Amino acid sequence: MQTQAQMPHTYPPGITLAHSFADVEPAGITLSENGRLFMCLPRGGVNHKHPSVVEIIDGKAVAFPNKAINQNVDTDLPHHLVSVLGITLYKNTLWILDQGKRAGIDGIPDGSTKIVAVDINTKEVIKNIPIPRPFFRETIQLNDLRFDPTHGKEGTIYISNNGFAKPDQSIIVADVATGKLRELFRDAPEVSPVKGFMTYVEGFPHTLSYEKPTMPQGGVNGIELSPDFKTLYWTIPTNPNFYSIPTEIISDAHLSESDIKKAIKWEGQIVSNGGITIDEEGTLYFGDASRYSILKKDTAGNVSLAAYDPRLIWPDGMIYWKGNLYVTIGQWHRAPGLNDGKDLRHGPYEVLKIPITEKAKNQ
Repeated sequence: MQTQAQMPHTYPPGITLAHSFADVEPAGITLSENGRLFMCLPRGGVNHKHPSVVEIIDGKAVAFPNKAINQNVDTDLPHHLVSVLGITLYKNTLWILDQGKRAGIDGIPDGSTKIVAVDINTKEVIKNIPIPRPFFRETIQLNDLRFDPTHGKEGTIYISNNGFAKPDQSIIVADVATGKLRELFRDAPEVSPVKGFMTYVEGFPHTLSYEKPTMPQGGVNGIELSPDFKTLYWTIPTNPNFYSIPTEIISDAHLSESDIKKAIKWEGQIVSNGGITIDEEGTLYFGDASRYSILKKDTAGNVSLAAYDPRLIWPDGMIYWKGNLYVTIGQWHRAPGLNDGKDLRHGPYEVLKIPITEKAKNQ
């Protein structure tokens, strides 16, 4: 008699491989309205020589916006993409979050951390917003970002700060026009791990431990905006609760942090290892590495299974596009720091395309 610990078959039918990298791990992912596919390849896990931002063209990863800005260098860091972990697209502008952390290099050099905006048609850099010291500190991990065009003269950026080796998590708000940065909710329960948190990773239980971590640590990770830009959502891989806040409030530089914090709404509990995206109807999708799955929660609060596949060992970057989910498969949990010094990561590093709507499933 055979016992199935997980579903015996992938779900839904029609899951395909959108792209595969032989020796480098993708993270953030996004698509343009006409289907141009962009991904980022951070250097925090492995200090590779590949570009840190790529566009997939005819099945090949091509440096974006060009090779020069993607060179892995130790000089002129403000004008190079050092280690990009998060990307997002609004109309024809690709917003790039450079966290600046490279494996094997002590510290994060000045000029590494920044927000860069690129016109995807002209491939010109149109904004470069530095995130300098002392605002930046090396225990911050700039994880992902979203662009809100409805607040601020030129829009507002929201950044999830996951925190690195020790608890140091928050949400960062950047005014695009002025470049002014504001950090909110630092180490507040609404962005932080829960003591004693336990989850499964590749079939084995793991508990939160700062002394001997065996699973990725940190706080607020996944971040997303509602289709009307009125609500900001976020998730915490080490906390079952997820939250939202009106963008009208969190973007208001005149409000005190205590008044802003009062507007945080508890959205309930959900399993999330970090990946999150939303469709045009407002349905949220969450990566669930503990069950090799992606969950969805609609605007009525109903939670259901969006996808299951044994390859979803760490559904990381996610984007919904025309009835499909595109998901990068991370291997962060296989890093040597979480496995007694053994590096269990290996290629291929896959990107899955998952049909969600009936129309997509039938194509």
